[in-house]
Amino acid sequence: MNKNRTMKRSKRAKPSNNENGVDFISNMPDPILQLILQGLPTTEEVVRTSVLSKRWRYLWTSIPHFPFIDLDVSRGPKNPNKLALQKKKFKEFVSWVLENQTIDLDNFRLSSYNHYMQSTILRWVDAAVMRKVKRLDLTFFTRGLYEDIIMPHCHSLESLRLFLYTRSHLEFPDGMCFPALRFLELNNVVIAKLDLVERFSEICPLLEELCLIDCFITNRRVGDTLSISCPKLKTLRIHKQRKRVCGWGIYYFGLKVSCPELVFFECVGLAVQNHFILENVDSLKKAVILPHCILQNKVSSELGDTICELLAGIAHVESLSLNHFIIRCMDAARDPIRDFPTSLPNLKKLEITTTIDAFTLNVIIRIIKCSPILESLHLNIQEESSKPEYWGLHEVETREILTRHLKRVEFLEFDGEKHKLVARWLLEYANSLEEMVFSWRNEVKYHEKSTETINQVSKVYKASSTVKLITLLKH
Repeated sequence: MNKNRTMKRSKRAKPSNNENGVDFISNMPDPILQLILQGLPTTEEVVRTSVLSKRWRYLWTSIPHFPFIDLDVSRGPKNPNKLALQKKKFKEFVSWVLENQTIDLDNFRLSSYNHYMQSTILRWVDAAVMRKVKRLDLTFFTRGLYEDIIMPHCHSLESLRLFLYTRSHLEFPDGMCFPALRFLELNNVVIAKLDLVERFSEICPLLEELCLIDCFITNRRVGDTLSISCPKLKTLRIHKQRKRVCGWGIYYFGLKVSCPELVFFECVGLAVQNHFILENVDSLKKAVILPHCILQNKVSSELGDTICELLAGIAHVESLSLNHFIIRCMDAARDPIRDFPTSLPNLKKLEITTTIDAFTLNVIIRIIKCSPILESLHLNIQEESSKPEYWGLHEVETREILTRHLKRVEFLEFDGEKHKLVARWLLEYANSLEEMVFSWRNEVKYHEKSTETINQVSKVYKASSTVKLITLLKH
């Protein structure tokens, strides 16, 4: 009896195959198998299922709205002795993936480093374009410095991100148009002429987000101004992240922005000259202006006037981030009282990265004074070696300014005597304050300083009896 039961269990334990020899999983309906494929982490793994059997060969091509073809040579085997073979196999694999699908392609991301010639990369891009790709994300080397890259026409493209490890010229021939493009990011790309950026409004009439990161312009004249005028643009980012001394980057030009639907503007690392204009930007809500000064110790009154005019032109923003260079320029204006914005009526959040002395603190107070509904103040104080100084503030006026609407103050990397002086000043005068936050991005410093900071600040007199002292670790 027991023997028979054991035999029955054994028979049940065997995997059931149908008469054609297809395994149980392969016998599942297509929608279930497509869900399984969608759960695989990389495109390479999804496509490799095609070798399992005839049942799986083209199954991955029928996934509804196949989300992403993401091909990255760095995810392949890392055997230096077989590098040539691996490069050949990856090339064949990419070609097969692009040429053997019949459905339209939503997203195509390719990261190939320096493994392939530009002609090969652009052939793959052409194949993606033929399949009406909507989003392109390309990261690769070009073999020759300043080699021309000509993007193919693509009427379906909605998003293009181009990151080059070696600087190469991007060309958009006359008459080229990307009628559906809404997002464009160029990273480490050389732009041959200023007017190419100015032509973006014609090349990409629906462009909503433009990011220029570490880009450079070659054929230019001293004093040229980079003009960006896109009627649909909502987000504009201009960044110089790499610290290089180079006199021909776009960051050494004047800048003029005229975009009626612009909501977010971020300019980081721009070497400010006497042309820095934002006009026709009535929709702007948030501005991050963190320029770089070429001559740190020579801030002219003309430059001060330029910065004051710039801020007056965006006085309607709700969130504003400034750095020490902007603060110094405002203080250097010919007539700071006249040129300074008379009101920042909508400003609710102010972020300032600066050193602190009597001059910069005076400018900060003036900004707060012009901001009748300011609720949040973020300070990243760059500590200097000089000793704390007496600031000579007018007590009655200071108290009146800080007691209006200020509810939250945050310090980044709180450390040093000047941090403590500013914190004490704010706590003593801001009687509407609800939170004072001390935050760190460095985990070691956070564990070293947070408890000590709270203990020190807790002893300070507080105008607001309900203010909370908070420490945070930001990742």
